[in-house]
Amino acid sequence: MENLDEFVKEIKKIGMSAQASVGLKDYRHMRCIGTLGTLFFGLGLLFCFFGQWLVGGVFLSQHLMVKWLLMHHIGHGGYNRINNIPKRFHSAYYAQGYRRYLDWFDWIQADAWNYEHNYLHHTFTGENKDPDLVENNLDWLANLEQPTFIKWFILFIAAMSWKFTYYSPQTLSCFKDYQKVNVKNFIDVRQKTPRHMWFTLFLPYIGFHFIALPLLCEWIVPGMGINVFYARLLAEVIHNIQMFIIIVPNHSGADLYRFDNINQYKHRNSEYYLRQILGSTNYPNGNEAIDFLHMYLNYQIEHHLFPNLPMRQYKLIQPKIRATCEKYNVPYVQENVWCRFIKMVHIATGKQKMRRLSGTSVQE
Repeated sequence: MENLDEFVKEIKKIGMSAQASVGLKDYRHMRCIGTLGTLFFGLGLLFCFFGQWLVGGVFLSQHLMVKWLLMHHIGHGGYNRINNIPKRFHSAYYAQGYRRYLDWFDWIQADAWNYEHNYLHHTFTGENKDPDLVENNLDWLANLEQPTFIKWFILFIAAMSWKFTYYSPQTLSCFKDYQKVNVKNFIDVRQKTPRHMWFTLFLPYIGFHFIALPLLCEWIVPGMGINVFYARLLAEVIHNIQMFIIIVPNHSGADLYRFDNINQYKHRNSEYYLRQILGSTNYPNGNEAIDFLHMYLNYQIEHHLFPNLPMRQYKLIQPKIRATCEKYNVPYVQENVWCRFIKMVHIATGKQKMRRLSGTSVQE
């Protein structure tokens, strides 16, 4: 690509303009979404009160989705530059320390996820150093000598619990001073990292969400506790599957690229911006309901170009980024989430392979 520098210059100009326009509108937008998440939690409990735990479970799952949505965009520092807002919405404070229990009481440790996702994944997107590279992480499934429907079934089972079985141990494995967690030592609490994972993350999460909350509701309204327990179990399964379907296909498919032999000193040069586009896919976007249901990850290309923008800004810059890609004949992939999910499954099960680029050939 002979005019790569010109292309990236235009891309950066769009990003700088968006950064300059960040303000209280973005903060209020984020707070509205947070309020909606709280409303979902209340509705979930309300339906449990009336014995409708199935509906309650759906609402509670969306509450969990909002919690992760906020963690993602606040953790990236999307609101750090906005003046006169509470400091708890700064990435240095959100879900850190005791605020974990208030902001994002999850299976995953916030600072470990910030390092694994914000630094490793975003810096080395599509490379072997990318801890979330699907083709690498699921090569065991792709190479499994079993019928395709068996592989689909295994993937479905994994999706129902992937925050617990994959994401939490993966983030800790990448974090400083922690050892790798795998199948062999997952429950070996004699080792530092599994012990921390179970006693600091998993058991408190299980104790509050599946024991203390139902017991509290049972004490307040006799008979409600069991409904809350069932609803909370259902919410966990729905949440895991929903997040798996939305998140995992963002960088996987036979029409997307992975990258080999990238010079360590070239991770923030012009090629970096090109790699973020070639290795990512968007979903349909444009209205608030669609964006919300996709956790604003339907703007994955824009997010990877400028990860520290507030979520509202991605909708504003997306048409400009796409038009610039079309102007310079840079592939801009955008399909509905179900098409992308199928393409991801084809990679995960070994039916297809991702495209590969090596070294400076990313420009070609």
